[in-house]
Amino acid sequence: MAWRNLANRKVQTIITILVVVIGVAVTLSIMMLSGGIKQGIVRASEPYGMIVGSKGSANQLVFNTIFLMDNPLANIDQAFYEKLSKDERVSLAVPFALGDNYRGFRVVGTDVSFFGLKGRPVDPPYFRLSSGRLFERSFEAIIGSDVARQTGLKLGDRFAGAHGVAAAAEPEEHAEHPYTVVGVLDAVSAPSDQGIYVSIDSYWIAHEHEEETADGATASAGAKNGSGSADADDKGSEAAHSENGEISGEHPVGGSDEENRGVTAALIKPKSYVGLLKLYQEINAGKDAQAVLPGQVLAKLFDMMGGGERVLRDVGYVVLGMAALTVALALYGSTVERRRTVAILRAIGAGRLSVMTIVLLESALVMVIGCALGTAAGYGLTELLTRYIGTQVSIAIPTAFEWEWLSFIGGVALLGIAAGLFPAFSAYRTETARYLNA
Repeated sequence: MAWRNLANRKVQTIITILVVVIGVAVTLSIMMLSGGIKQGIVRASEPYGMIVGSKGSANQLVFNTIFLMDNPLANIDQAFYEKLSKDERVSLAVPFALGDNYRGFRVVGTDVSFFGLKGRPVDPPYFRLSSGRLFERSFEAIIGSDVARQTGLKLGDRFAGAHGVAAAAEPEEHAEHPYTVVGVLDAVSAPSDQGIYVSIDSYWIAHEHEEETADGATASAGAKNGSGSADADDKGSEAAHSENGEISGEHPVGGSDEENRGVTAALIKPKSYVGLLKLYQEINAGKDAQAVLPGQVLAKLFDMMGGGERVLRDVGYVVLGMAALTVALALYGSTVERRRTVAILRAIGAGRLSVMTIVLLESALVMVIGCALGTAAGYGLTELLTRYIGTQVSIAIPTAFEWEWLSFIGGVALLGIAAGLFPAFSAYRTETARYLNA
């Protein structure tokens, strides 16, 4: 009987259910996105310790190095990095060189120690290969799973990096220094899925050769028939190229001896927590670089996110409140319209509790259907927003189910059913004689 009552008021019932769906979907999506973004940020930063870079924005240093976002800061001096890496308090120093891209994916210069990073000492390596091997020579590349999927690159393919950290309409490529794909990383739902990792030696050689070529072209600008042009291929370039200008592939990683190259950032793993704090204070007190603890930066970020999240949740709760009010009004209006029907039911033997139960069942049916559809819509909305965010930033957003959400959905359903108590009491108190003769 409750179901038939709802079916007889199709338009009113559909609108009421739709309001519930919107309220549940919006609020659930906000909860899923906020939780997923935090989980994605924390997971992406797990294997990273203290980050050292040039003076500037700490946020920019963290987001550029860990999340492959924003523009890189200036390089820190190579001598400073070497001194830091040899410090007795440092167990591991991983260099990073940034500033190039391939079709919008960041090219990161580093060394093989990067692929041994762990979130905790007992954990397996955070970055693992799904196929291929680690780079052993200059101009060999390891690509993330998203890079392989979206660009179609596979083992053995060659590509040229371009200047800048974003794709350009007319990219200025390092055409003379193509990379060869030798490995593909396993997907870890982190920014590394969208990274291209090469030896830092490759970065140096490519940029040094470009500067030498530019100098040579300037020196020969006024020469006739090309005579007197400067020799752009000096010893460092000869070591990296064969006679026809192609990469020879015979120089191992780290084989170049040029000085003053610098690194964009360095990941520092200390031997002890005390050593970490001393290094942190010493570096920040100096003029050469800054040291940043990702956890501190992320804590500030979460505080900023918390304010916006609370506002959005409040909006969702307002929508849910409107949904409960809509259910109550719809059922009350239906009860008023059906007073004669209720009186007839009472006259043929239906008790007050039976009439009240029918109205509550109508409320329960509306809320159960609305919550079920709202949950599905919430997941769908979250999936769409996650895909969109994934095209804008490199933070992976997991959307795994949490029990907190089940309790939230159950609470909404109970709130809606409770909203049906007022019209149910109204039906309970209907006077049979008065409305039977109306």
